[in-house]
Amino acid sequence: MSMNGRLDTTEKVMEHLSVGNQRQQDAYRVLQDSGLLARLAPYSAYPAGTVPIDIDLPDSDLDVLCCADDLKTFQAELSGQLEGIALNSRIQWTYGIGDSDQKAYITCELKLGSRPVEIFVQAVPVEQQNAYLHMQVEWSLLQLWGEAGHHEIRRLKQAGWKTEPAFAHVLGLEGNPYTELRELAELKEQELWEFARSRVTF
Repeated sequence: MSMNGRLDTTEKVMEHLSVGNQRQQDAYRVLQDSGLLARLAPYSAYPAGTVPIDIDLPDSDLDVLCCADDLKTFQAELSGQLEGIALNSRIQWTYGIGDSDQKAYITCELKLGSRPVEIFVQAVPVEQQNAYLHMQVEWSLLQLWGEAGHHEIRRLKQAGWKTEPAFAHVLGLEGNPYTELRELAELKEQELWEFARSRVTF
């Protein structure tokens, strides 16, 4: 881990990536050199997922969360720009229906060099999107658990677990892992740590 504290802004995540492990520094260079974040800046682009918190696998995507009021307009405005920075890469757009507390979304999958990237867009402020909230909880827990926690989450992911179910398993949570982690995001950090200290299974 290269940095303590919250990763709650794009600037903090990018600073964290720039001084992180080799994979994180590679991700930083890809985002910087491609100009992707600059193009997505009007949509509150935020690098998320497993790479910033150092639990990614070799084939993990680099996720970028965005907010746009009109998904089809977002696609129309960005399609040409994204093709320009993802040469020789097939760009795939997918629409989806949000869960009970989230709105419809659109994803865009592409490659920057050899790095797979997924852009996730909703008409929901980034700070209220599930992926953002989950990452804040996961990063806070990993800081509490240290390297032992990183090792356990990576072990589960290498065994085929998705990220949120892996964290829920470690915490002994029995409900929907995505809902459970969102609820944990409502706790203050000290409350989260007090809850987690008595429940870890490694």
